[in-house]
Amino acid sequence: MKRLFLTITIAICGLLTAVSVQAQETLRERIARRQNQQSADPQLSVRAQIKNQSQTQEIGNAPWMREIYRYLDLNKEKNAALYYPVTPIGSRSNLFTLIFNQLLAGNLTVYEYRIDGVEIFTDEYKRTAKDILDGFEILYREENGKFIVENVDMPSNEVLGYYIKEAWYFDKNNSVVDVKPLAICPVMFRQDDFGDGSTRYPMFWVPYENIRPYAARMPIMTSSLNNASTQTINDFFVKHNFEGEIYKATNVRDMSLAQLFPDVAERKKEEKKIESQLKQFNDSLWVVNDSIIAARAMATANNKKGKSKKATTGNASNSGGSVETPNRAAVQKEAQQQKSSPTRSMRNRNRN
Repeated sequence: MKRLFLTITIAICGLLTAVSVQAQETLRERIARRQNQQSADPQLSVRAQIKNQSQTQEIGNAPWMREIYRYLDLNKEKNAALYYPVTPIGSRSNLFTLIFNQLLAGNLTVYEYRIDGVEIFTDEYKRTAKDILDGFEILYREENGKFIVENVDMPSNEVLGYYIKEAWYFDKNNSVVDVKPLAICPVMFRQDDFGDGSTRYPMFWVPYENIRPYAARMPIMTSSLNNASTQTINDFFVKHNFEGEIYKATNVRDMSLAQLFPDVAERKKEEKKIESQLKQFNDSLWVVNDSIIAARAMATANNKKGKSKKATTGNASNSGGSVETPNRAAVQKEAQQQKSSPTRSMRNRNRN
């Protein structure tokens, strides 16, 4: 009887031990699974994600919109804030380092740059971090399913430009013309095999809204006279502080300016025309007050008066003559000539 009791006790203890071990293993697996999930998720708080969604500008119902493609040359002083520092210094890094690190961490989805330059954000054109690393021959090592690239191997010094797509649209809620960055593409420059030139290699497209939460937390220095980091990368784009030449405006035939205007001079002329059209549309939304027109006319008359004085000073001193000044009637006539037909705002047009 004692032997039977001892046998049952041993069996029960063994069963409890097995259940305990199984429970401990399950707990370990659960913790590991949660850690893997946390490392794969974007490193953004819920508050940051909500803020990013609230800053999204809806342009689908805009009554007027024009899509513009620009090339940002980082060799230009105005765009240098996106290039420096080439190697991260403390918490500061350049735009490409920011994008590339988030890509390696699995927080960004990038899309193929097609030969025609059109960005298509569908699963068919998605590209993984490994695709980019292998495609551009970037040195890396793989640890626990993650890709590690040392700072010295990161090609941030070779990314000397960006393609950016932006939408100029009429915000009917506020009756203003606004600009929204839509997508951005890093452009790498590499020396040719014979070393007699460099070739431009667009890397991938990224929807700007996916970058914005990280760009809004990355400070940059935008002035050599003020070394304080007073802006973020997101401020830099939203405030349109960059200098970029237009290489394409969305059109029916989906052709770039180089295809539409093979002649360089004609292409530059068309680029200036597009810039002027964007500005003119914005200016045409507002009514010019008569007092402003009169003030402009007065300023023009004063300028002419100053030039007339300067031109006739010598003759007046020699001959004893006097300089004729414009009378009030002349100023009013000048104002009437400069005054154009009243322009109604877009808000008034929509009401009619």
